[in-house]
Amino acid sequence: MLLEGIRILDFTQYLSGPSATRMLAELGADVIKVEYGPKGDPSRTLPFVSSNGSSSYYTQQNRGKRSVCLDLGSTEGCEVARQLAVECHVVVENFGPGVLERRGLDWVTLSRENQGLIMASISAFGKSGPLAHLQGFDLIGQALSGMMHLTGEPEGAPQFTGSPISDCAAGQMLFGAIGHALFHQQRTGEGQYLEVTLVDPLFAMHSIAVQGHSASGGTWSQERSGRQFSIVVPSGTYRGPQGWIVLQVLEPQWQRLCDAMGASQLGLDSRFATAEARVDNAKELLELVEAWMQTFESDAALLAHLENERIPAAPVLSPEEAMVHPHFTERGMVRRVEDPNFGEITVTGLPAKFSSVPIPDTEPLAPLLGQHNQQVLSEVLGMSDKAIADFEDANILFSESAGSSE
Repeated sequence: MLLEGIRILDFTQYLSGPSATRMLAELGADVIKVEYGPKGDPSRTLPFVSSNGSSSYYTQQNRGKRSVCLDLGSTEGCEVARQLAVECHVVVENFGPGVLERRGLDWVTLSRENQGLIMASISAFGKSGPLAHLQGFDLIGQALSGMMHLTGEPEGAPQFTGSPISDCAAGQMLFGAIGHALFHQQRTGEGQYLEVTLVDPLFAMHSIAVQGHSASGGTWSQERSGRQFSIVVPSGTYRGPQGWIVLQVLEPQWQRLCDAMGASQLGLDSRFATAEARVDNAKELLELVEAWMQTFESDAALLAHLENERIPAAPVLSPEEAMVHPHFTERGMVRRVEDPNFGEITVTGLPAKFSSVPIPDTEPLAPLLGQHNQQVLSEVLGMSDKAIADFEDANILFSESAGSSE
């Protein structure tokens, strides 16, 4: 496995951080999830929760990790966490500014003991800048990045996406950043501090809104354009004979679409002959394309015709349709985990493919709260059974089996 022998201490909760460390675990890293006692990661209470208190949300993002549950509000609990951290290659955290410093778990303090340590932080706005003191979640990232401003109907309210793209983009960015930091660490022995926010990855996704406004001297701004892409037409969501179909027709595909429609002359029509003209006459072109689409007896027949004519198109699938689509199932993007409370549940897979990392036949379970207290503390810190038992008696360590999570 790519990351075999790499030990990661994961302090993160909810989605963005846990999704990054889940992907690192899938590549073979030993991810030790430190949960804040006595109840652990709050995502354990998010939908869907079984009668025994198991959360499918938690299961998806934390499978393959080991759980240690500590009272991080105590000096003793923080000291155990510090000892674990300096024995790791990477520490991942999503605490607010100042929290780690007060607990002696910040990178400056830890790196004095382990100069090769990588600390990766994920937060709404980062540890510096005028917004660093603010709390933020996914929708805040979508709003502040400018992404929501571009989504929705032109005269309507800005819209957020149905999935938490700020959290997910940040998690995937953190996954990649940690990989590069590990590469540098393995070459030089040097550690470093790295940071990813919920806002920055979405802001970086602006392909034209930022540079286009600047290059035009401020005379052009990208705005909401509803179901048609405002700068490339015809591109967007179109009503097919049964459902919604997406087309993305760039300049090289425009004449092919005209030919596929049996209307080759449209390519020379002054209303549509240039990219600029198609944007200016977008509404009229949408009506022509949709009227042609309605001549097919089914979406499948329409999509087959578009594929044959090499026109980029796709049906708009619901998540329920996507999770059984052969493309996602055959590529391992759909995984099935045996959960002790839910039985078999479907979760998402690793979005990057590596020739040395085969799709597993079976998926590891997500850990019970504090399931690996004994294993991790004895293995990593050499702690005796009596010392571990003393910590449990003193409510420094917690575990689900002991009923402390209820």
